[in-house]
Amino acid sequence: MRRQTGIRNNQGFTLIEMTIVLVVIGIIIAAVVKGRDIVKSGEQKQLYTTYIRAWELSFSNYYDRTGWVLADDASDTNAVRDGRCSDAATEDNLLAQLRRVGLGAPNEGPTGDTLIRTYTDSQGINRSLQLKFDYKSNLGNFIRVTGISNDLGLAWDKIIDGTVDGEKGQLLYTSNHNLTTPAVSDWPAADATPRENASAILKLPF
Repeated sequence: MRRQTGIRNNQGFTLIEMTIVLVVIGIIIAAVVKGRDIVKSGEQKQLYTTYIRAWELSFSNYYDRTGWVLADDASDTNAVRDGRCSDAATEDNLLAQLRRVGLGAPNEGPTGDTLIRTYTDSQGINRSLQLKFDYKSNLGNFIRVTGISNDLGLAWDKIIDGTVDGEKGQLLYTSNHNLTTPAVSDWPAADATPRENASAILKLPF
């Protein structure tokens, strides 16, 4: 009897036990992956709210208070006004224009700059985002964000427009913002390497 018990105890895991262990491991891995995606989604939403949305609100508040367009010229007084945003307007220019009419600026990010943010994309690569106000004849006034990764652009497009389409809606994608009339197109795949002059374009209402 004792010998039989000893042999039985050395048989190891049964097939059912091994299956249960593998199922538990699979559940744990799925939960970790899902949790990572939720954290990334939360980061993308927070970056939208505290960065591009915050500057969009500053633009609207400035217009409501003055009837002028923020960044209409590259000066602290916004004295030369043609209704077109100038991409030469620096952070100092923008902050001075807001202060002159009693408006606060969006909060600084970890970089200590209101126009620059950092973001780690879905491939684990650190990106430096740069925000500018700009104008093009085919787009009107807009906020552009350069250095943006495709996964962040896709996420922002869904947040802003409710669907992902780089050619329609308020948030657009262009592969080259330096052109006189930048063409818009669909967003590349999330894991594609961003193009050097590509940017997200947030169209402004006036």
